Amino acid sequence: MLFIDAKYTEILGSRLRNFAKKKDYLWNYSCPVCGDSSRNKLKARGYIYRRKNDLFCKCHNCGHGTTLGNLIKYVDANLYDQYTLERYKEGAQGRKAHKEIKEVSNDFFTNTTSIENIDVPVDDSILDPLTKLSDLPESHPAVKYLLSRIIPKDKWDLLYFAPKFKAFTNSVTPKFQVPIKDDHPRLIIPYFDKDGRVFAYQARAFGEEQPKYYTIKIDEEQDKIYGLDRVDYDKTIYVVEGPIDSLFLPNAVAVSGASFDMPAVRRMLSKAVVVMDNEPRNKEIVKLLEKNIELGYNVCMFPDTILYKDINEMVSGGMTPTEINEIINTNTFSGMEAKLKFSIWKKI
Repeated sequence: MLFIDAKYTEILGSRLRNFAKKKDYLWNYSCPVCGDSSRNKLKARGYIYRRKNDLFCKCHNCGHGTTLGNLIKYVDANLYDQYTLERYKEGAQGRKAHKEIKEVSNDFFTNTTSIENIDVPVDDSILDPLTKLSDLPESHPAVKYLLSRIIPKDKWDLLYFAPKFKAFTNSVTPKFQVPIKDDHPRLIIPYFDKDGRVFAYQARAFGEEQPKYYTIKIDEEQDKIYGLDRVDYDKTIYVVEGPIDSLFLPNAVAVSGASFDMPAVRRMLSKAVVVMDNEPRNKEIVKLLEKNIELGYNVCMFPDTILYKDINEMVSGGMTPTEINEIINTNTFSGMEAKLKFSIWKKI
C-alpha cells in the first residue's frame, strides 16, 4: 500500500501550504491544524514520513501526529474517500488496511498515542516560542542568573528562556499530564546536531523546583552530546559533563550525565580530553574515570590545589577560563601514566 500512500501524499500536497518533498518517503508542509506560524507563513514544521509500510504525520510546532489517512480526512473528505476506496480495491490486503484506517480515523486531534515514539525529523524551529537570553534586558531574572554564574556573554545566544517550561515541552513532545500543574520558567539549553537541528534540550530550574534538570530528547537515536554543531574535529576536543561547564572551554562538548562511553565520543578519541568533575571522593566519578582510562582516553585529573568540584565553580571562585584551560592541559594523562596518577588522585 506504500505506493498508494505516496501517490495520495503528492495529491494532498496541493492542499497544504509550503508542501515539499525532501527525499524518498519524506515530505514537509505547514501544519493545517495549528497554522504553523502566525508570524512567518514560510514556516513548515509538519512532516509526512515512512514507518515500515505506512506513512505517518507529525507537526513539530503543535505536537499533533496521526496517520496519513487521518491527515487526508482532515484536509479533504472527498479525497479521503478516494484514498480509502483505492486501498480497498487492492484486494484482501487492501480490505485489511481499509479496516485499520477506519478504526483509527476518529478524531485527528486526539489520535497521537500510536506514533508518540516514532522518529521524525528534528527542526530548530521548535525554539520559536522561546526568547534567546541575549535578547533579554539585563534586568530580567534569567539574565541575572547568567550573570551570577558568570557565563560568557558571547554564549548567551545559545541559551533560551521558557516562561512556561511544561507547556513548551508538551508542544514539542507529550510528557506532562494535561491539565498542566505547577508550571514554571526554566533555562532551556538546546542540543543541536552537526547540521544545526535541535534533537534534545536541557531545562534548568531557576528556583527550588525539582528535579533541578530535565533533559528532553526529541530524537532518541541521537547520542546525548551537547555542542556537536560547534566542534572542530581538527583541534583538541574537551569532553565535560555539563553543558554550562562546556561554555567556558574552547572547542568543548558535554555528555550530560557522565556517559562518556558513546559511539560519538569514541570517534573523538584521538582528539578528546575527558574532563570529569573534580570529585576524587565520589565513588561514581572515580569508577567512571577509571573506566575512561581503560578505554584509552586522555583524561584530566585536577591537582589537589583545586578545591572546586566543576569548571563553573572554578570560574565563580575567581579563576579565568584561560587559567582553567592551562591547568587541564598540564594535568592530562593517558595510558600507564594515567593509571599511576589515578592511584594517587582517588581518595577512596
